[in-house]
Amino acid sequence: MASTSPTRHAWRVLLGLLIVTAVLFGINSLGVYVFKTDAGEPASSWAPELALDLQGGTQIILQATTPDGSAPSSDQLNQAASIIRQRVDASGVAEADITTEGGRNIVVQIPGPADKATRDRIQASAKLEFRAVLAATAPSTEFIGEDGKSTPYPTPAETLEATPTATPTDASDLAWVTPKLEAELMAFDCNAEQDENPRRTSR
Repeated sequence: MASTSPTRHAWRVLLGLLIVTAVLFGINSLGVYVFKTDAGEPASSWAPELALDLQGGTQIILQATTPDGSAPSSDQLNQAASIIRQRVDASGVAEADITTEGGRNIVVQIPGPADKATRDRIQASAKLEFRAVLAATAPSTEFIGEDGKSTPYPTPAETLEATPTATPTDASDLAWVTPKLEAELMAFDCNAEQDENPRRTSR
C-alpha cells in the first residue's frame, strides 16, 4: 500500500485549518449579529479588545470604613476586594485589576470607560441581614371552605390589628405575629410583584 504523498498530506492539513477557521468565524458572527449583552450591545466584536495596559481605562479608589472608625483588618479588606471582584466579573468586564492599597483603600482598574451601572455595582455597600422566621405555611394562597371548594384567602382588611398586643421580648417572640400580619401571610402570593418591605414570615 502506497504511503500518502507529502502534497496530499499538506492539502489535508490546509483543509483542516480552513474548517477550524470557518467554525471560529461562525461562532464570532453569532456574538456580533445574534447575541446581545444586558446593555443591548453585541456580545462580541470583529476587532480584538486591548488589555488594560494598552487601551487605558477607568480607575476607582474605594476607602473602607468601619462602624467605630478604626482601620479594617487585612482579612476584612481582602474580603471586600473579593466581593468587588465577583461583582466586576459578574458584569462581564474583562481584564479588570482589583488590589488593596495602604491598608484601607481598594483600587479597581477597568479597561475602557465604566458605565453608570458598573460604577453603582462596584460602589454599592454589601449588607447581610438575618431575620427570625416566626411562621411558615404551605405555598398556597387558597384554602378549602365549608362548601368543599378551593377558596382564595381574602385581601387583609385595613381594620385588622397591626400592633402587637403584648410587647415582644426578642426577635423570635411570636407576639410579633399580629392578626394583620397573619392575614398578609395567608394571602401572600410569591408570583405577584411585592414591595420591598421585609416580612417576618415565610412560605
